[in-house]
Amino acid sequence: MKRPALFLAALLFLIAAAIMTYRILKLGYPLFPMAAGQVWRLEIEASIDPGPGESRLSLGLPLPHKGKVVIEESIASGPYSFTLLSQGPNRMAIWSGDSKEENQEFHYRATLVSSARKSLSDQPPKESGYAGILAKEDLKVLGDRIVSWKNLKPDRRLEKILDLSRQVADLSPSSSGPLGKIKEMEKRYGHTEILLALLNESDLPARKVEGLWLEEGIQTKLVQWIEIWMAKSWEALNPETGQLFKNPAQLLPLAIGGVPGVRLDNGRLTDLRWTLTRQVVRQWKLLFERIIQSNQFLNRWSLFHLPENFQQTFRFLLLVPIGALMISILRNIFGFPTFGIFMPVLMALAFRSTGLLYGISIFAGVLLIGYLVRRSLDKLHLLLVPRMSLLLTLVICCFTLLALVGNKLGLREFMSVGLIPFVILTMTIERFFVVIEEDGLRRALMTSAGSTAVSVIAYQVVNWERLQMLFFVYPELMLVVAALQVLIGQYTGYRVSELFRFRNLRGSS
Repeated sequence: MKRPALFLAALLFLIAAAIMTYRILKLGYPLFPMAAGQVWRLEIEASIDPGPGESRLSLGLPLPHKGKVVIEESIASGPYSFTLLSQGPNRMAIWSGDSKEENQEFHYRATLVSSARKSLSDQPPKESGYAGILAKEDLKVLGDRIVSWKNLKPDRRLEKILDLSRQVADLSPSSSGPLGKIKEMEKRYGHTEILLALLNESDLPARKVEGLWLEEGIQTKLVQWIEIWMAKSWEALNPETGQLFKNPAQLLPLAIGGVPGVRLDNGRLTDLRWTLTRQVVRQWKLLFERIIQSNQFLNRWSLFHLPENFQQTFRFLLLVPIGALMISILRNIFGFPTFGIFMPVLMALAFRSTGLLYGISIFAGVLLIGYLVRRSLDKLHLLLVPRMSLLLTLVICCFTLLALVGNKLGLREFMSVGLIPFVILTMTIERFFVVIEEDGLRRALMTSAGSTAVSVIAYQVVNWERLQMLFFVYPELMLVVAALQVLIGQYTGYRVSELFRFRNLRGSS
């Protein structure tokens, strides 16, 4: 193999590897863009009967939590005005308006996906200390009870507080003493509020959260829990059981820090439901959203910026070099006989519209009819160009007849025959006739079978969705294909078919 060819192939490999590595490591592209990922589809439906004057409905929206982010949202507000309000870490959807009609409906839809971006669950609290509704004298009672625990490690401190909470829960309502006072406070403020105060007074930043169970189905009531900052991350605590959630990623927060997840002013809430549906999407769809909004040079020049109908075309077009590479390998290394060089890959592209079985059948039928006509024309001794023009007319007539039959029978595959490269098929008919005349029917059938086999292989390649998207996201991979074509172009050894063909000679030597 010549050195310049090796240098060229190595250079093409290195350029492609450098660009692809930059996309993956610097721009965060997925290594396998067709890998399936799970997303959640959230739909909120609310109905109210408004009161006299202006009504106002406030709903907490999904927050970045445990690696989940919102990539798209849609909101329907009807005659009411809509406002998206940010309150600290919270995002609130607010519908307001004055309407006398009953049963006003509001809709919200969002798609949540997993992301490596830092979320609310990874960020430490900006403020510490209790900021709830307890009176100062009540806070002092709690502080005196837990003052000796502040020097303990966070996990040990949490264990002590949960033990205290369980002891208070087991007391009778008429109990006295320090624990009795806490029991009496729970009657006034609620169990969750007391637990929240105990955690914050013991220097364990905690906050009340309202949200949903992240599971498929319809939910009509928000779940409440407490998030506790344990030095490195937030842990979710079930205030009813006094236990930490084993998998806090199963919780979807909608309101943090005591902000109500649902609030209606001046009206009656007649229906409210949250519907969660698990879906499977491809990573390239998620990548598309990020690329469109990016200002990076390679992202600005990505194929994702093409109009959608052109994107579909280029997904297949970028695999044509792969088909040509397959033909090079099958012809030069394995020795597959074919009619021409690019006929199989063009036929493979046509099979995408007709289907593989119908495409092969149509190809074989038209080839047979064309051969019979070509044999009859041989007696007329026509010149080459008029003869080829006549064959071309015959091929188009066959396609037209098939389209009409397909229309009557409701077979769309027959109506797609116009996408078959009729010029190439005309040349194939002529070539098929010549091979029969010069090398016999057996050789012609072998060449037809080889062309069909290569077309089928190329069809499977260009229809491979994962490969389509890989080349669409990383078009620099065409340089790798070019490098392989250069290397194959330098191959001068025996073909596999020749090793079988001349095996007797090899044994005798």
